[in-house]
Amino acid sequence: MIETKKLDNEITLYTVSNGTISFSAMNYGCTITNLFVPAKNGEKTDILLGYDTLEGWEAGTSSHNAIVGRVANRIAGAKFTLDGKEYLLDKNDGKNCLHGGNTRWEKMLWNAEKYSDSEGEGVKFTRKSADGEQGMPGNLDLCVIYKLTEKNELVFEYTATSDKATPINLTNHAYFNLNGKGSILNHHLQLDCPKFLKANSELLPTGEIASVLRTSFDFTKEKTIGRDIEKLITEKSDGANAKFAEEIAGSSPAMTNLPFGYDHCFVTNADETKLVRLGEIWSEESEIHMEMFTNQRGVHVYTGNFLEGVGGKGGVTHKRHDAVCFETERFPNAMNEPNFPSCILHPGEKYFHKTILKF
Repeated sequence: MIETKKLDNEITLYTVSNGTISFSAMNYGCTITNLFVPAKNGEKTDILLGYDTLEGWEAGTSSHNAIVGRVANRIAGAKFTLDGKEYLLDKNDGKNCLHGGNTRWEKMLWNAEKYSDSEGEGVKFTRKSADGEQGMPGNLDLCVIYKLTEKNELVFEYTATSDKATPINLTNHAYFNLNGKGSILNHHLQLDCPKFLKANSELLPTGEIASVLRTSFDFTKEKTIGRDIEKLITEKSDGANAKFAEEIAGSSPAMTNLPFGYDHCFVTNADETKLVRLGEIWSEESEIHMEMFTNQRGVHVYTGNFLEGVGGKGGVTHKRHDAVCFETERFPNAMNEPNFPSCILHPGEKYFHKTILKF
């Protein structure tokens, strides 16, 4: 069942239900506003952070549950070279470019329509990203589908074609909290990811693909997200949290806004040709389980390290670690890392990305 509601003259909210779970999505930013899943007491719990009003979504700066592109995550030095030409991008994260720079897809209007196929029904979003948008080459035709199946699966499908060679790495930046509120550090997480991308103090991949064994990044066996998170500041396998170690050792007020935690790309067993199981997360409190599948080589696990002070649904003011994101993706900064698989889409090729969340 799909219902629609006009939020203003240009923005429509679509609500899709299979009788057990439901989600709502709007054509502003191709954004999922709510995802209701039954908890252990049978009560439907909204497991996505976000806002109660359209004004909140318009003012938000954290990419809540929205489509992210043309290239998700960070691009080193806000530049890259392709076919002998250097492209300069927005520096919106220090000296780097993050989630598309200042021209964010989450703030754009998409075309939207009801959608159904043999898997289920949902919403289809389309738009054209013009040559030069975000400093990127090529006219990019985009299609994003969110749909529900009768097996209680939320499916994400992304396709794109371009008339010029261009980098592409799409994802959805959903902020999950399986209890609907509070910290996610007590959530149980297991990842079928034997390796991860080491990161530096700018949260950029160093280019090294490392084993998770004997590190705090090992989720191959289930553990709570918070079990080893404090160890990240001294972990020799990681440089991303090292610059915060001195602040943590200092006065306690400095910890209030300290953005330490996971903000790393884990390596799946996929190669974009087939779906593989990515892992599972569940909560003892709500007893909600979410199993994840993708065809992408990477999943960027982000533990809401910069959520401190961000407003949310019900008037809440969030704290660090109030959500976790699973951004299925190509490797970040791949256009500048020769050891990473290519993220370049060429004319005549079709980009296809599929991720499934099963409840």
